[in-house]
Amino acid sequence: MKPLMPIAPSIFKRVPLALVVSWALSMNQSSVANTPSTEQLVHQHLPKAQVIGQGRMTYWGFKLYDAQLYSNRDQEGGFALSLQYLRKFEAQALAQQTMEELKKLGVSEAKRQEWSLQISKAFKTVKEGDTITAIRKSKEVTRLFHNGQPMSQIQGEELSEAFFGIWLHPKTSAPQLRSSLLGQACPTIHLKAYCHE
Repeated sequence: MKPLMPIAPSIFKRVPLALVVSWALSMNQSSVANTPSTEQLVHQHLPKAQVIGQGRMTYWGFKLYDAQLYSNRDQEGGFALSLQYLRKFEAQALAQQTMEELKKLGVSEAKRQEWSLQISKAFKTVKEGDTITAIRKSKEVTRLFHNGQPMSQIQGEELSEAFFGIWLHPKTSAPQLRSSLLGQACPTIHLKAYCHE
């Protein structure tokens, strides 16, 4: 198969600039229109989920991200955590910080080694305004989305529970954010693993 014919730069000389700009904007708007909002994304997987808490993560005065926790209040479905980033983070940095937080939670070195490959492949680089949403509909799988699009999966009940524990476990390094997320929601059917003190 022959490669697609490249567009000669001279063609653009005959196309009005306004038309080129209009075309570029329409393409961008089409892409945005096809990207579901966080609420739409969560409801696609957890139709009865509601926001039960939200808060902002800061570090030494630097704003890192805004977080929202969604959960069903009955036996059906699961829960989701959405992070909207307020600054750029490289994928490798996100993976490294995840492993560090798991260590702080008391996860053994053997377990961290076992999970390291999954974690290293879990993230994409994010910029200001990007969103990563983690949805746990079943105990065995947590699905990660980047700006509403599938990004990766975390396999295994123990790892999924530990992953959400970074924000929700009583030993989290961000207790104020945990309090804002869980609020008066504990105990709930789906979050009871994180509601003890």
